[in-house]
Amino acid sequence: MGCCGDREKGLTVAEEQKWDYITLSDFKSSSCLTPLSYVWLWILVIISGAVYAADAFTAVNLLAFNKWSSQVKPKVDFNITKWIFAVCIIVSYVFLIYRWIRAIRVMRAGGVAECYLEPLAAIFQSLRLTKEGQGWRRFLVFAELTKSRKGVDYIALFVYFQFKGALIIVLAQGPRIAINGLTLWAVMQAQLIPEGEHAAPKGKSPVAQFFLNIETMVQQGNKQETVIYFTMLFSLVIWVIAFLSLFFSVLFYVFFLWHYVPKADGSLTQYCRRKIESRLERIVSKKIKKALEKQDLKRKKEERDALKNGGAEARMPTLPKLGRDRRRHLLHVFGCHGRHTIRHHKHFDHAPTVFFKRPVTNKHDEHNEHGENGCHEAIPALIVREACTYAF
Repeated sequence: MGCCGDREKGLTVAEEQKWDYITLSDFKSSSCLTPLSYVWLWILVIISGAVYAADAFTAVNLLAFNKWSSQVKPKVDFNITKWIFAVCIIVSYVFLIYRWIRAIRVMRAGGVAECYLEPLAAIFQSLRLTKEGQGWRRFLVFAELTKSRKGVDYIALFVYFQFKGALIIVLAQGPRIAINGLTLWAVMQAQLIPEGEHAAPKGKSPVAQFFLNIETMVQQGNKQETVIYFTMLFSLVIWVIAFLSLFFSVLFYVFFLWHYVPKADGSLTQYCRRKIESRLERIVSKKIKKALEKQDLKRKKEERDALKNGGAEARMPTLPKLGRDRRRHLLHVFGCHGRHTIRHHKHFDHAPTVFFKRPVTNKHDEHNEHGENGCHEAIPALIVREACTYAF
């Protein structure tokens, strides 16, 4: 079983799986955590934009002006660091362009599940602030798709999205984080680790001396360099969390999902897509049923109010009115000329037949019982059947 597949190749999206089929106004927030998640999404997007802008500035300084953009010099030689950072930044922009191309193709297809499974497309759909876009409502749709009672679905989606960003974590961020880590380690050895002149005095623990050295560096050292050190430490912690998530996702995939995902799906991508599409179908059906019930209750309330006020007649079920042409057409279709009756028509082979007969009074009536008058007597049964057809 493969871990990924080409979802865009030969992609066919059913009409009921598209955004046009969904009434976005039916989706509402039922938890206070959902708006907070939406705000957090905006914050992450702004931070990501700032990071890409900073990377572009760093790459220009390294390649065009051959200088380091920070006052903190890296531990590794500048000529090596220069090309490592420049290549990693270029690779990150290549991945960004590739992801945008995939996101545009997915959004043009109009599939809800496909947008959900493409992170950049899901982000773009959630940030559409126009009246037609309704980004908040689309975000609520994605939130509903994420909910599941099965823990295995959460594991599958977790592994899927971790694999989507694996190349960015390893190739575009890994080498730069390694250099930052070496630089931080050099700073810790020189100023923070309680050894040599920074060692803890007698009667004081090394751990307490370590935090005391940090306080001394913040108060007496270069403020700008200190801020850069903490920024590098923060990015290192975030990368470590992302790498550990990727590591655990590999374990989940190898030891669990590889054996759990059916062979009929072929890959983890197809499995996640099938789960999301089936969940979307259930959600939309539930929303439609609820809307119809609400509309029916509203109609019944209006009828009761009309009866109480006495200003309108009660709505009664009526039968369709058939003109002469429609009556003649029914006679022709059901073979009423001669001795044919309703039961001869193929659509009513298994339906109960209703006959309306009148008493035979003379030979002329007996002759017409199965003739033209008989056909006219069978017309009410046809009307009942046709009314039932329109009703159901």
